[in-house]
Amino acid sequence: MASLIFVAEISAQWSHDFEQGVIPVVIDGDTLQNPWVGGLTAPQWSPIDFDFDEDEDLFAFDRDGARLLAFERTGNGWKYRPEWVQGWPEIVDWCLLRDYDCDGRPDIFTSYQNGIYVYRNLTEDPNNPQFEPVATPLMASYDLGQGADTLPVVCLGIDLPAILDHDGDGDLDIISFTENSSTLYRFFGNTECGLELTCTNRCYGMLAEASENNALFIGDDFDCAFNVADPRHEMHAGGSITSLQLDNSGPLDLIIGDVTFPLSLAILMEDAVDGQDSAIFIDQSFPLLTGGTEALSCQRFPASYHIDIDQDGVRDLLFSPNTYLETDDDASVHYLKNTGDDSSPSWEYIQNDFIQEGMIDLGRGSYPVLIDLDSDGLLDLVLANKEQYQGVDNTPTSILLFKNTGTLSSPVFSHQWQDTVDISTYGIESVFPALGDLDGDGDVDLIVGDELGRLHRFENNAGEGNWPEFVVSELSISDSEQEVIDVGQFAAPQLIDIDADNLLDLIVGEKNGTLTLFLNCGDILNHSWCKVESVAFGENWGDIHVTNTLGINGYSTPALYADTIGIHVLVANETGTVQSFGLVNTNYELALEELNAEVIANGTGGAGFRAGAAFADLNGDSVVDCLLGIQNGGVKCYISSDSSTTHVTNINTTDATPSLNVFPNPGKDILNWEFTSSISLLTSQSHAAIDVRNELGQTIYQSPTLSPNAGILRGSISTNNWPGGVYIVALVELSGTKKGDHLGPPLRWVKLD
Repeated sequence: MASLIFVAEISAQWSHDFEQGVIPVVIDGDTLQNPWVGGLTAPQWSPIDFDFDEDEDLFAFDRDGARLLAFERTGNGWKYRPEWVQGWPEIVDWCLLRDYDCDGRPDIFTSYQNGIYVYRNLTEDPNNPQFEPVATPLMASYDLGQGADTLPVVCLGIDLPAILDHDGDGDLDIISFTENSSTLYRFFGNTECGLELTCTNRCYGMLAEASENNALFIGDDFDCAFNVADPRHEMHAGGSITSLQLDNSGPLDLIIGDVTFPLSLAILMEDAVDGQDSAIFIDQSFPLLTGGTEALSCQRFPASYHIDIDQDGVRDLLFSPNTYLETDDDASVHYLKNTGDDSSPSWEYIQNDFIQEGMIDLGRGSYPVLIDLDSDGLLDLVLANKEQYQGVDNTPTSILLFKNTGTLSSPVFSHQWQDTVDISTYGIESVFPALGDLDGDGDVDLIVGDELGRLHRFENNAGEGNWPEFVVSELSISDSEQEVIDVGQFAAPQLIDIDADNLLDLIVGEKNGTLTLFLNCGDILNHSWCKVESVAFGENWGDIHVTNTLGINGYSTPALYADTIGIHVLVANETGTVQSFGLVNTNYELALEELNAEVIANGTGGAGFRAGAAFADLNGDSVVDCLLGIQNGGVKCYISSDSSTTHVTNINTTDATPSLNVFPNPGKDILNWEFTSSISLLTSQSHAAIDVRNELGQTIYQSPTLSPNAGILRGSISTNNWPGGVYIVALVELSGTKKGDHLGPPLRWVKLD
């Protein structure tokens, strides 16, 4: 059963909390493994056994948004575990997990003011992480010719150091770029299972990076202008370092990434005659000349992570960009499998979206809207993004439509790639959608905001009850005074009836963090937008200024929600939080005061920056839920505390008739099942299992024992290795007088090749 995570109490007028939930998402017949992670941009990877089950899980720190992410290694792939990083220390710039004290629990090494902070891991329960600061900052002994002095270990915040037992003596050593990012520091660990360090070289490897590009100088071309006294064996700003063995000889070699280049450099090292490790060979297109067959391009600032991904006892490599600027956001985790061994690796390129393939990730930015698109009584999902990297100067924006193929209580969002809106034809950038019936024909129309602060209308020609077909009808919408609406930059519209006249009004957020209100002063067939300006606040509706990061912008995105109490003024912002400004007041001279600064909170292990939110009842419990899009290109799912949308959950529905449902059907790699039962069918002593048989009647899968009471059971089965064909799925009684009987009728499920 999926764990639920406390997020924030909404305010006095909403008497519930939000928890992270799971709703199935299906794209082209495949159910996503981890749809609600929020996307990835610049993740930094470390192995850690979170749950103490003696296999390595994965931790990722995404530099974009300072996000902490945990993934559990399971027999069915990687499972997102957000609860495992709740309560971790605040982390910025970079984070690597390394076990310095030899207790089997990786500790936190992270950036602090161009130095390093260390937090000792004291965790005994993965759901209750415990860390103790032990080096704030981490210090080392330097001797620059005037005698030894103790100073902070140098590591620029933009860089990524190599932290490992470089020489196999039982303690951690550190290699980092120097202050001018041209040569390398080497910090030698002095004490086994300790943090005592000595700077033994300021020109480690006898190499230097050029100031204007990623060229390296070695051998006779290298000159160490300034080093420590008695150096011992053992780029312009922006460099990543990984230390590993590449050629089965000499000291550990290096992989270096540069902030402005897409390729990594591999540097082979040898023991030099003067006792200092020296660079002897450079592969400028790793791994082309060092165990691979082609260069790996990471678009910009590649960083590598030496981790055993497939549990074969040999460490592989993950590459991700170490910056969120000008990167291929939705393909940012490159996996190179090591088909050799740790000493003589051979690299096979597997994919560019490791783990990322199982989540919603639209590239850059994600803005959700929940609305019934086809009048079937179910909320569908509309998702827009700021941009998706498809090459230099080719970063189109897009809108995707997800049909709810589930039920009122159990939504399933399904998308076919043809379900898109033609935005690129009209040169619209950074699109933000708002939907509602603007012409009284019963179907929903579309208004989009753009990066220039303008709005554009798309009419739905499909008709009520049909899947929408949006066609542009007005570019650069004008208000009632025939003035083109222009709110500044990054217009973020929402359609909602503010003044209870049965006409949809228009609220628009923008880069500066305010809201502008346009009342619909037309009629049900012909809208007209009358700008609201107050004496007290001018165009700034309610004197709202959302929270921002630098005291400048805010990037307000309205997410108003109506219930029996009234219309709640909810606004997302650039810090990744959602603020509540109370209820709508039609006295526009009154300020809307902030009642809750964190309806959905970023906080430690935060949700990410530049949020866009949609509030609605997603599971039929009459309590509001939330989808939160973030800058990383994905969406977070927050369900009210009495949620019915987590993996295998019991819900009290005593009047439900027994039924088994499987979806998607046909499907490919995952079979989702849902069983609804009545109290007369089952007793509290019932024990059952999901049973799947092939066309020959052979059982090919049986779930762990379930204890179904009246309510709903849900789960997912990985079918990746099953052959195509027809399968029979049933819930089978395992105990009592009905042992072996089917609980409800079985179903046919078709596996596609």
